[in-house]
Amino acid sequence: MTGLAGPVGPTGEAARPFRWEGDVADQAALSAIGAKLGIAHSGKAWRVLSTGALVYWNGSGFDSFAEAFGAAGPDGESCSVTIGTVETGPVGSDLAVTVTGVAPNLVLNFVVPRGVQGKKGALGGPGPLRQSPDYLDGAHANRAVPMWDGALGKWKPTPYPGLRGPWTINDNHAWDGGAGFVASQSNISAATKVVAQLNVPAQDTAWRPMIFGGVVVGSRENYDQFTTRVDAEVRIGSPTGQLVALGSGQVTGIVSRARFQPFFGVRNLTPTSSVGVIPAGQSATFSVVLSRNAGTANYDYIMDDSEVVCLARPVGAV
Repeated sequence: MTGLAGPVGPTGEAARPFRWEGDVADQAALSAIGAKLGIAHSGKAWRVLSTGALVYWNGSGFDSFAEAFGAAGPDGESCSVTIGTVETGPVGSDLAVTVTGVAPNLVLNFVVPRGVQGKKGALGGPGPLRQSPDYLDGAHANRAVPMWDGALGKWKPTPYPGLRGPWTINDNHAWDGGAGFVASQSNISAATKVVAQLNVPAQDTAWRPMIFGGVVVGSRENYDQFTTRVDAEVRIGSPTGQLVALGSGQVTGIVSRARFQPFFGVRNLTPTSSVGVIPAGQSATFSVVLSRNAGTANYDYIMDDSEVVCLARPVGAV
């Protein structure tokens, strides 16, 4: 068992005097010095660089302390270091690090010098048009295009001004799966006959139809008559609605194709006219009508090779 602590012992001898003389290269240099030393030089000390030892002159010889330099010290106390603030200092300043807190919990704060401005980079790609200061803010409908507004001095989204479509009926097939042209008929006596109806969905802008295609039709006349002409017409809505396309028939007594061309039946039609215009947001139905506009003879209609094509031309978009 461990006993109790004993009494304090007597005071020991005084420590030897110590006078630092510096470094010597090696043992040979130290021996050359030792040959000149006597009792009067007691207490002088050197470090031998070749061995790292501390040597002490005791008056008659050298005492050597091999671990006086470079020996491992005692283990230090563990410490926790965290990063605190990181700030940017002026260009060209030094890196500044300050330590705050109390061991073992220390915090490092940095002030990092700002770098010098770099070289100008290569020109980048175009940015988003809608973020431009001369572009009008607001909703941007699908398929809208930028148009310049002189009054506002800005670009603004405008419904697509180009042709829309096409919507078609070919023979007995319609673009929307609906009924196409009616079946072929012979010896028709009625002055007018509806042979197809084309449906067109609503658009985001007002528009005027551009109709193409044609209907196969021919009058029943003797070769010495040739007075009957059956035209093919396209009208908005009902068979008596606004005329928007005309296919002139032939006064020949033979079956031929009356080819549609845009035709509105009015003079001095201008882009701002309301004739034939379908308002924005409104769907439209176009009636394809056979009309006997000259003569009295009966006529034949053939579904095969009959076709109607509609393109929408926006109006008032600019």
